[in-house]
Amino acid sequence: MSNEIHINYSSGSTVYTVIRNSCGQVWYLSGQVFEDWGTYGHDAMDYSLPLTDKAGSRYVGDFDADIPAGRYTIQAFLQAGANPADGDTLIEAREIIWRESGELTADKVLVNKAVQNKSTGAIDYYDDDGQTILLTITPSEDESSITRLPS
Repeated sequence: MSNEIHINYSSGSTVYTVIRNSCGQVWYLSGQVFEDWGTYGHDAMDYSLPLTDKAGSRYVGDFDADIPAGRYTIQAFLQAGANPADGDTLIEAREIIWRESGELTADKVLVNKAVQNKSTGAIDYYDDDGQTILLTITPSEDESSITRLPS
């Protein structure tokens, strides 16, 4: 996939992003691992994912396909100098649910195929390729309630 990251900011600037996990650690591109900011002397230059100015106040970039499936925060920074720096200004942040093959969005779940296993009750929701499972929900019920557990 490509161009999964979209940031709105005035064209003509230099904008980059960093990816954080739920523990607040940042994705270190060269090491292909999440780590605390500043580990081994790493800084914004080591964590930055570049974005391309597409004009009309839109920047796009690729979410690193090596990041495992999960919930992440994308932080966008305005680069002040020649290179990304720890003091650059945060201009936007948003959460993403990454499924290794793209972002999980409500329209993907609602529009595509869902299949229920009759013996387990598990419901698999598929990506638009019809093969990749985006989400599995296993309902369980007792006398007074029904519970749906995503996995």
